[in-house]
Amino acid sequence: MFAAAHYQALPRLQDAHSVVQYLTIPNLLKNMKLTVLGFSSLLYEWDPVEERFLDIGLSKENMRQRLVIEGKDEVISSDFISRFIQIGESLRRLETLVEQLRSRSNIGPTIHAFAHALSTCLVQIRGSLASGPPSEDQLYASHLTLHSIFMYYDQHEEVLSALSRLCKRQGEGLSPKDYEAIPSSPQALLSLIHDHLHDHIESQSPHHINATLAFILTGASTEYLKDVSRSVGFGSSESSLGDSSFSREYPTFFPKELLDALPIAQRSLELLRVAQPDHPILKGSRRLSDIQWFWTSEDILAAVTGSEETTTEILAPIKTADQSSSIAYLPALAEFHIFDLEPGSLNGRSCFDTVYTSGPTLALNDFIKSFPSSFPPIAPTLAHLTSLVLKPLLLHATTLSTTLLSLFLALPPPLDIHSHLRLIRSYMLLMSPSFRRRLSAALFSDSGNFDADAESSHAFSLGSLRHGTQRADLRRKTWAVGLAPALLDRATWPPMDTDLSFFLRTVILDSYEVNANDEARRDRVEEIENRLGFAVRHTSTGHSNAWSNPLHVEALDFLYMEYKPPQPLDVVITPDILSKYQRIFSFLLRILRVQHALHAVLRMSTSTNPYVFGTLASSRKMLLHFRFIAQSFVANLVEYVYDTAIAGNLDPFLAKLEEKEGNSGTTHTRYSDVFSLAEAHSGVMDDILTACLLRSGQKIAGGALRDSLELVLDFTVLVGDLYRGRIEEYQAASVLENLYIQFRNNMSNLVEVLSGTVDKNVSLRTSLEVPHSTGVQDTYKAVGGVEALSHLLIRLDFGEFWFHASDRHR
Repeated sequence: MFAAAHYQALPRLQDAHSVVQYLTIPNLLKNMKLTVLGFSSLLYEWDPVEERFLDIGLSKENMRQRLVIEGKDEVISSDFISRFIQIGESLRRLETLVEQLRSRSNIGPTIHAFAHALSTCLVQIRGSLASGPPSEDQLYASHLTLHSIFMYYDQHEEVLSALSRLCKRQGEGLSPKDYEAIPSSPQALLSLIHDHLHDHIESQSPHHINATLAFILTGASTEYLKDVSRSVGFGSSESSLGDSSFSREYPTFFPKELLDALPIAQRSLELLRVAQPDHPILKGSRRLSDIQWFWTSEDILAAVTGSEETTTEILAPIKTADQSSSIAYLPALAEFHIFDLEPGSLNGRSCFDTVYTSGPTLALNDFIKSFPSSFPPIAPTLAHLTSLVLKPLLLHATTLSTTLLSLFLALPPPLDIHSHLRLIRSYMLLMSPSFRRRLSAALFSDSGNFDADAESSHAFSLGSLRHGTQRADLRRKTWAVGLAPALLDRATWPPMDTDLSFFLRTVILDSYEVNANDEARRDRVEEIENRLGFAVRHTSTGHSNAWSNPLHVEALDFLYMEYKPPQPLDVVITPDILSKYQRIFSFLLRILRVQHALHAVLRMSTSTNPYVFGTLASSRKMLLHFRFIAQSFVANLVEYVYDTAIAGNLDPFLAKLEEKEGNSGTTHTRYSDVFSLAEAHSGVMDDILTACLLRSGQKIAGGALRDSLELVLDFTVLVGDLYRGRIEEYQAASVLENLYIQFRNNMSNLVEVLSGTVDKNVSLRTSLEVPHSTGVQDTYKAVGGVEALSHLLIRLDFGEFWFHASDRHR
C-alpha cells in the first residue's frame, strides 16, 4: 500500500533499461548478509574477472536492477544497499590480493609479513561481519531497525575503505586492469604503510582505523627491522651480519641521522670484524632485544626512561588456563611451554581448536584495545614515535662507528695513522728539508754553466760517462734552464726510465737519517722503502702532453710519487686523496724548477765573462728589474705555498690527531667515525688545492698563476741563450721587452682576480684591513682554502704595486 501510494504521488520516469524490484526487509537482509561477506546471493552475483558484484536475473546485458525496500523510497534503498555491496567488494578484492601475494615466489619476508598481517585483519573483519546483525532470530523481530544495522556496518566500511586505499584497490567502477601494483621492495612498501598511517593520525581518523594500520605496519616491518639491525650487528639474531650487499635504500620514515649512520656503521662493522673479531661490542650487541614497534603509553615512557621492558608483543602465543608453568621463556620460544605440562593435560584437545586457530585474530583484538587514542606528550606525533623506536639502532650504529675510530687511532706502530700522514707530508709535499734538498740536486740545477755536469765532482755520474764517449755541440741546443744537465743528455724528453732510476735511486732513503744503533728507525726505513717510491706517467701513442717539452713549466709533470698505505689505513688514505697529493707534488716541482732557473739567472747576470747586455744599458736595466720582480714573485709564492697553503692547513689537522692519540680512551669530538676522518682528510687536501689555485673551478686565477711562472721560465731561457751566445743582444732586447710587458700584465691580472675573490668574502677583506690578536684557541685553526688567498694577495701585492701596474705602464 505504501509503495502504491508513493508511486502515485511521485511517479517515476519510464526507463526501458532498468527493472524495479520491491523487497521486504527480511528478504533484503538475508541477501545482504551474504553480499557483505563477499558471497553471491539471489540479488547479486560475484564476478571474479571484474572483481565486482553484478545484478542477477536480467534478460538483457544493458539492463540494470533498481531495488526498492518496502516502506522506503529509491534513494534511501540505494544508499542502504550500497554499503553492503561496497563492504563485500572491498573484502573480496583484498582477499584476492592476499592470495596473489602468497602465490608469488621470491618476494621476501616483508611482503609475506604484510600479506599475513592484512589477512589477519580481513579474518577479523569477516568474523565481525559474520557475527553481526541480523541473525536468524533477529530477522523477524519487531524491534530491529534498518538504522541500527546500517550503523553497525559503518566502522567495517571505514576500515575496509582505508585498507583498499592502502592496497590501491578503491575506486568506483575500478577493474583489475586499472589496479596499481603493490610496491615490491620492502622499503617502498613500508614507506607506503607508514605514510597512510601518518595521514590518518594527522586527520584524526577513528581509533580502529589507526590501530589496524599500526598493526599492519608492526607486522610487516618486523623482519625488515631485523635485517637492518643485523646489517650493523645489532639484535639477538644469529644470522649473517653486516652483509655488504644490503640495500643502501631505506624507508622514508627513517630519521636522517639514522640514514647517515647506517651505511657508515655497516662499513665500520666489516672493518671492526677484521681488526678485532673478539671486540666486546660485537658480542654484547647480540644480547640486545630486536627493534620493534611499540604504541602504548607505558612502552613509550619505558623507552624514554631507558627501560628495555615492553609489553607490546605482536602475534604472541595465546595462553590458556592450562599453561601454568613457572619457567619464563623468551617470546620466540614461548610455545615450548607445552613440554612443562602434566601428562594428559591436553587430552581431548586438538590443534584445530579455536583457542589455537584464532590466535592471530585475538592478538589483533588485543592490539586494537591497547592502542592509544592519542600519543603521550613526550612523543605526540608518529614522527617522534618513529625516532624513539629506532633510537637504540641509532645509538648502536654511532657507538660502532666511534668504537672503530678509537681503535683505528690507537693502532701501534707501524700502523699508526699519524706517522704515515707525517711521512706523506714530508715526501709527497716536500716538507722535509733533507728530501727537498736531495731531490733538487737530482732534478734541478742553479748553475750558470750549461755543461755543469762535465765539470762537477761526480766523475762517475751518468752524464759524465756519456760525455766521455759522445759529445754534442752544446751551442746548438736550447738550454732548459733550471733542469739538471744530466737529464738532457739524450735527444728525447721525458728522459728514459733507466736514467730516472739512476738519478733518483737513493734520494728517498738518503734523506732519512738512520742511526746504526737505532733498530726501530732502521725498521722505519724498510717501511718507507716498501711504501714510497717514484713513478712515471707514460704518454699514450699519438698524444702530446705539456711535459713533452723541457722548456715548459710542466716539463716534470710526468714524474710523481707513489704511496701504498697498509691495509687498515687505506680507509683514510684513499686513492682519491693520494691523487690530490700527487697534483700538489707536480705543482711543487714546477715552482722548484722556476726557483732554480732564477738562481741560475742570478749567476749569469752577475758574471763578467760574458757580460749580459754589456752594450745595451736600457736592456741591462730591464733585465735586472725583471730579475728582481720575478725573484720577489717566486720567493713569495714558495713561502706562501709551504708556510700557509700546506703547513697552515695540514699541520692543524695532524696536531688534532696527535692530541687525540695522547688522550686514549676518549672519542674525538670532531670525527664521528673513520670515514668522517677520511672526509676531513680529503677536505684538507681540497683546501690546499684551493689555496694553490689548482681546483677546476679556479681556471682563471690558476691560469694566470701558471702563465706567470711560464713567463718567468721563458725569461730564464732567454737569458741562458744570450749568455751562451746563441742569440745577439739586439735580438734578445725586443724579446726581453715583450716578456717583461707580458709578465707585468699577467701579474696585474692575477692580483686583480685574487682581489676580486677576496672582495666577494667580506670576512676576508676584513682580515686584510683589521688586524686581530690570536689566542690559544687559534693554534689548531686551519687557514682554509679560499681564506688563504688573502695571504697570497698580501705577499704578492702588499703595496698594491701590481694592482696599479697597468696604469703606470699606460
